[in-house]
Amino acid sequence: MFKQTMRFLYVSAWLSLMFSEQAYSASIQQEALNFGTLVIPQNNTLSSITISHEGETTTFGSIYVLTEGNPAELLFTDLPPLTQISFNKMSDSTLQSEVLGANSAKFSVVLVDLPRTQTSDEFGELLLKVGGRLITTGTSQSYLDGSFITDTQLEITIDY
Repeated sequence: MFKQTMRFLYVSAWLSLMFSEQAYSASIQQEALNFGTLVIPQNNTLSSITISHEGETTTFGSIYVLTEGNPAELLFTDLPPLTQISFNKMSDSTLQSEVLGANSAKFSVVLVDLPRTQTSDEFGELLLKVGGRLITTGTSQSYLDGSFITDTQLEITIDY
């Protein structure tokens, strides 16, 4: 059995990868995690939106979706062909997000959802989708219009 630890960095609406020196596969970002365009009419209670790795969107509280978002997509290459790959999240990555140059409320984002196992194809490739949850502060501070950007790391272990 082979075990590999990889670190992922989510930066400004795109996901870049940092590998340990013993990396045996490569990956290419296909899509960034995107929560879409949201409306939050009042921020007096905690509200959230969750996008699963399968692309399903659920909301809780006072948050409404104008345009749908999508999970992050990472294409792994150089894996053994037709092999079941197990993914284990090493820790939750919670981060704060804020609109650039504005006095707006912040969001918390947690990268929470990825499949436990998938099988690589005959070429040794695998598309991994990662979902997340965006949570409002519930402090009554307003969210201003704009693009919210954030950074985080996601550390997972890949076993095969």
